[in-house]
Amino acid sequence: MNQQTMQSTLGMILAGYFLTFAACSTKPDYQEVETYPTTGSVTVQGEPAFGAIVVLHPTSDVGMTKGNRAFAKAQQDGTFALTTYVTGDGAPAGEYTATVIWPENPNARGPSPDRLRGKYANPASSDLTVSVKPGENQLPPWEL
Repeated sequence: MNQQTMQSTLGMILAGYFLTFAACSTKPDYQEVETYPTTGSVTVQGEPAFGAIVVLHPTSDVGMTKGNRAFAKAQQDGTFALTTYVTGDGAPAGEYTATVIWPENPNARGPSPDRLRGKYANPASSDLTVSVKPGENQLPPWEL
């Protein structure tokens, strides 16, 4: 390999490295506000609510104008990690009312009856509240 080929190859490697580093260190173009990792768990009568859908509805101004909502799907052990823009990024700091719907079939691709019968499906009637602060947030466990 001659010196010109080596320099060209090294230049391409360095360019790829810097592009990768830049892409990993910037937030997505569509991210409006900073988010903070937020996790929790949900059980019903002691049973993990696998497949439950959790959505946070702001009760205060959290700076989002595009109607984004932090959401999560509970894992088999009932734990969840909220997502606003990218998987597991959390939620913006602020106050929220949470809604929870627990589909009878957690793997359904379409509508499935709510095992909670709509008790926590409406933010106007849900009594689940969340406060997200800058930094890591571990919500208290919800026993529904």
